Amino acid sequence: MNNTALQIYALFILLILSVGCKDDWKNLNLRSGENEPFYWENNKLAAQRLAKIMYNKTDSGSYERFKIVHISDSHLSSWSPSNNYELPINLRQSIQFANQQELRINAITATGDFISIDKKKKAKEYMHSFIHYLYDENHVPTFICTGNHDSNSEEEIGSTFFYKNEINEILFANSNYSKNRNSAENYYYSDVANPQGGTIRFIALDMLDQPASQYNTLSYAYFSQKQIDWLINTALKNGMTDHHSVIILTHYPFQRRSVNNDTYLCDGDYVHSWNMIPEIIEAFRTRSLLEKVYPNQFNLDPINVKADFSDRKGEFVCYLGGHIHCNAYFDVTGLENESTELVPQKMILCTNQAPSEKGVVYNRVIREEDSLSSNSFCIYAVDTKEKKIYITYFGAYKPSNDCNYPEIHTISYN
Repeated sequence: MNNTALQIYALFILLILSVGCKDDWKNLNLRSGENEPFYWENNKLAAQRLAKIMYNKTDSGSYERFKIVHISDSHLSSWSPSNNYELPINLRQSIQFANQQELRINAITATGDFISIDKKKKAKEYMHSFIHYLYDENHVPTFICTGNHDSNSEEEIGSTFFYKNEINEILFANSNYSKNRNSAENYYYSDVANPQGGTIRFIALDMLDQPASQYNTLSYAYFSQKQIDWLINTALKNGMTDHHSVIILTHYPFQRRSVNNDTYLCDGDYVHSWNMIPEIIEAFRTRSLLEKVYPNQFNLDPINVKADFSDRKGEFVCYLGGHIHCNAYFDVTGLENESTELVPQKMILCTNQAPSEKGVVYNRVIREEDSLSSNSFCIYAVDTKEKKIYITYFGAYKPSNDCNYPEIHTISYN
């Protein structure tokens, strides 16, 4: 080999090495070793809080509650330091936490907004990454539902928009637990054994359920007639027993839209009435009939509800959602068929995962990268004997304006 050839060969090797070093350096930054001690401290504190609620202990004995890790609004992107799509630290931490055998987590739920909006090709990389890391080394039954950002729509529907079939191909390319689902649909239900006896049924709704792009689902939640019929006649009936307890996954809060922030829905709205699904659930809870037409605010096709739950089995526990980028829970009220004999329906909202998407309307929790407040998600213990939900947290949860904010909250659902 002559000198010229040797020089070319040497340059080629250096080029390969320099690219490799650059990638290693980039990944090293993404891994952010500073996060490790914060994760383990948060892990210790969250495990201690969970230990206080994971069992019901009485003088006559104890039993284990159903435990859920709830993440929401992960918003993977190329600019988020702690949920960068190349290595989403916070997402990985939530899966790592939930898979510790001693914590005995029964399910993981992710309630939408898996990605931030970007050019279509890039946004698909974000969503593929979310699904990969959600299921990587994850042995806990995991359930997801769509959020408004998951259609990747801008203020005006354009070239970035994800169609229903495109979302379907990515979100359900992987799974770690069986789901009762039509392969073309992004809604489903799934049953998980309850350690107290009986079964928890997760019903995952799809707020992006349109075949084309008639509605801009960045701003408007759309549930099709087909999905509503499925909810009434399949998800709330098929195989249901008196020992089933239902938890519904969705993204938007079930409240009216407010312009002065007096509800948790100040950003976005429903194509059909916000109380359509809660009124269906109220009919389920009260074993009653519901026949009602819910108008379309764009004067297009309404939704016709015809439900008969007079012989229903099972119970309703709560809705789990997100969207508002802060932790919250509230009573779902303002229903035409609201029962005066039952406690109001409950909805629990989980905050965003990464500080780069910190909420600005309702959030009062300080969030900073590379700190104990970098990550945040919710942990629940559902007691189907007491009819109570115990809520605690991983990472940031305490509002800066309330130093006495409790580490554990308890709500009754029945």
